[in-house]
Order: sequence, then C-alpha cells, then structure tokens
Amino acid sequence: MKKVRKLLTAGLLLGLTPSLFPETQITSVNEVYWTAKDFLRVPEYFTGKEYFGKQVVVRTDEGRAGLYFVLEFSQPLLTIPANSSVLIRVIRSDYPVAKLYKFEIPRNNKRSEVLLGITGDDWDSPEIKPLAWRIELQDKNGKLLVAKQSFLWEHEK
Repeated sequence: MKKVRKLLTAGLLLGLTPSLFPETQITSVNEVYWTAKDFLRVPEYFTGKEYFGKQVVVRTDEGRAGLYFVLEFSQPLLTIPANSSVLIRVIRSDYPVAKLYKFEIPRNNKRSEVLLGITGDDWDSPEIKPLAWRIELQDKNGKLLVAKQSFLWEHEK
C-alpha cells in the first residue's frame, strides 16, 4: 500500500511539474514600419538621448526607422534563459530569398513584450513588405525554445 501511495504521489508531482514551470510561448507577433519620428518622446528634447520608457527595443542598426516585429511572450523577459537570442528569417518583397536577423534578448525587464527592429540599411524603406517570416527563440547553445511563423512561411517554395 505504501508503495502504491508513493507511486501515486510521484506520478502526481510529475504530472504537475509542467504547469509549475510553464514553457515560454510567443503569444502574438505584429509587424509595423516605424519612422525615426515615431520614437521621439518629450524627454529626448531635454536630454538629447532616446527615451524608451518601459519599452524594450532591440535593433539591428542604430537607425530608428525600419520594420519592427512586436513580440509578446507568455512569460516576462526575466524568465527567458540567459544569453538567449531571437532569430527572425524574413522573405521580403524586394528579395525572394529569406534573410536572417539575430537579436540578443535583454533579461533585465519584467515586461513580456519586446520590439525587434530591422532598421537602418537592413530595412530602409516603408515600401518593402515582409512576405513571410519565421521567428525562433534559441538558448545560448542554439537549442530551439519556441518558434512562430507566418501562414505563408509554411507553404512549399
């Protein structure tokens, strides 16, 4: 009887473990082209430095204008493993082969949203459109933690 109780307890604990430590998911992805003016805030006029407020913004280039992927994670950025990266593969309207962009994710934030900007020369025109994309969150060893892709990415090329 004691063995059965121990087995049931162990089974119950193992069954609850995934819910105690839920996996990080990408709950939403939006893409939008923003100009440099879209990022101007009042504090910048006084300090001369870009003001992010509570937003987490990571860019491929210092330029502000470009295509931004707004990712919402199911967990705060603090819970993502250290030195994780987001890889975005995009097929653009001006280039039929997927291009890869890599972003290091800062973990010093309780927010679950991050703005990933493909900016500067990497995306220099609002006329360029993303046709299909795939986003992957990988740990420091390149292990895939979670992925999300557009509908068109799934189709055979």
